[in-house]
Amino acid sequence: MKVAVVGLGIAGLSICARLALAGHDVTGFDQFEPMHERGSSHGDTRIMRLTPGEGGTYVALARRAAGLWRTWEGLAGRPLIEWTGGLMAGPRGSPFVTASQRLSGEPAALLRGDAIHPLTRGYVAMPYEWDVFRQQDSGVIAADATRSFLLRQAVRWGAKLAHNARVADGIEGPALRINGETRSYDAVVIAAGAWARRLLPEFAGKLAVKRRVVGWFTTPTPRLLPIICVDNEDGVYGMPAPGGRYKIGLHAVGGAVSDPDIVRPPDDADAARLTAHARMLLPKHESTPEHMARCLYTVTPDENFLIVPSSVHPRVLLFSACSGHGFKYAPAFGELAEEWLNERPSAELEAFMSQRASDVNRLGALKN
Repeated sequence: MKVAVVGLGIAGLSICARLALAGHDVTGFDQFEPMHERGSSHGDTRIMRLTPGEGGTYVALARRAAGLWRTWEGLAGRPLIEWTGGLMAGPRGSPFVTASQRLSGEPAALLRGDAIHPLTRGYVAMPYEWDVFRQQDSGVIAADATRSFLLRQAVRWGAKLAHNARVADGIEGPALRINGETRSYDAVVIAAGAWARRLLPEFAGKLAVKRRVVGWFTTPTPRLLPIICVDNEDGVYGMPAPGGRYKIGLHAVGGAVSDPDIVRPPDDADAARLTAHARMLLPKHESTPEHMARCLYTVTPDENFLIVPSSVHPRVLLFSACSGHGFKYAPAFGELAEEWLNERPSAELEAFMSQRASDVNRLGALKN
């Protein structure tokens, strides 16, 4: 089958690689250069959790992806995930923390926040009144290394990847207009993140684009610290980063973006907010970020994935594995697209396609 994939972030690359491996004639298009930093997939690290707190569908997808991550690591000839363990934290009684514990099936009891300081030799601190769950099946993904590997692997498996190729807005059927030329396909997958609203205007009301900023803080210890996910107003999260640094981001802070081609760079207000969280959580780290970067979040109103065919053109699939918690599932994205192509959806794909809340079973506002 002749398939086009629009958008070569982590989702699009995974889809190109998998469909090419399955024998399809696949061409992937991206409007920017390889490894660009304008979307949602760039950066040195991302959080990995085999037991995400959002519910059973996401847990099943994460564990399905885990075996595929091992396959990718074998093909890449290097580790792509470092298992650091994680701290899921929040105010006493936090639904996110209790869901993380319950879904993990681990017998470990919840800790009080003040227990974390001695457990991490003073490098991480949390308020006494917080609940904390130590989640062992957590770690960090080498995000840019994964993207670089997939760029090579997709081509090895037969995919054609076209960069600096902008697809005209307003797709009509399984055909794309590129540089004044119309090209027809048997199926088209739109994995264009913040630009998906332009390509498929029927979904503009279901997808919001938001500006997010992360900061890197210097650490005085060579120890690999755990990832941190906090159920609070800002949705703070953190993870180890290369070069003895620790990256902190705020899942719930940042304004709406009307034009993804024009995004405000990080500023002093971003630095101040990140620094406030770093001072609380990382008492031995440098108190100001040595570097900041912005990214784009593309999300649905309830932040569940939206993987659904166009109502106008059924051979066009919107693949919006929403920003802020999608990277960990990347190896499974190609399988989900293949299921749609073959009209044999798994329970996970059916849940995301139907958007039935009872199927997706979202159990917490914090993602990552």
